[in-house]
Amino acid sequence: MSRVSSAISVDEESIRQLAENPKGRIPLSLPKGASVEKVADPKKLLKESLAMASGYSGRRLNGFQKRFPQHRHKLLERLDPLGPVSLLPSWQTFVNELDAAVRTM
Repeated sequence: MSRVSSAISVDEESIRQLAENPKGRIPLSLPKGASVEKVADPKKLLKESLAMASGYSGRRLNGFQKRFPQHRHKLLERLDPLGPVSLLPSWQTFVNELDAAVRTM
């Protein structure tokens, strides 16, 4: 799961859209490029980034954070496999392994 969490943690635009604040200006301080793969807990980073991007506080933030599994699922659905994620070594490995598995079928 860390490959996928790392991959979806690099798409700031998608994070902001899903956080219901696409024009937000709060800095998310997301890791750049392949450095995202060195994050110890990419799922936590994604959850915190979504919360920060939303701009919510108090009860609205609590309600928003309870929907994290749905948010993560939507981000995965929207993930552009040819977008920024395609530059990550772990994503490239995942795609290569998937291609190899499909070829054996």
